[in-house]
Amino acid sequence: MKNWKTTIMTAVLAAITVSGLAAAEPHASLYLRLGGMPAIRAVVDDLVSRILADERVNKWFAHAASDPANAEAYKRKLADFLCQGAGGPCQYNGPDIVTAHKGSGVTGEAFDAVVEDLVATLDKLKVPDKEKADLLGILGPMKMGVVQH
Repeated sequence: MKNWKTTIMTAVLAAITVSGLAAAEPHASLYLRLGGMPAIRAVVDDLVSRILADERVNKWFAHAASDPANAEAYKRKLADFLCQGAGGPCQYNGPDIVTAHKGSGVTGEAFDAVVEDLVATLDKLKVPDKEKADLLGILGPMKMGVVQH
């Protein structure tokens, strides 16, 4: 009987230790906490679908919507951008935020609408609050470069 109790207690302590280690992973990159590239691709796929259907903003994404190849190229660039920004191994090779949006006429309202679409995507995919806040914290300051007066 003593061996059975010891075995159970050891298993419980091991489970607590392992779960404690998993919970202690906040030092892991946002990229890893989000779930790596498969999770980023899922976010991008859903987000781009939302944006293209969102009449508040889809006019700024007409090129991506013009054909499937353009949409896939846009998704790849956006995935690389998010991956790199989240501390992943990807290398974004597109233009910087200011250059990419120069002359586009993106309004503050349009930027906020895209953020709303992103939040809806993250909620749909059940991204935890901390990771959602961390991702939005990376992207939010970019508003000044996207919205150009």
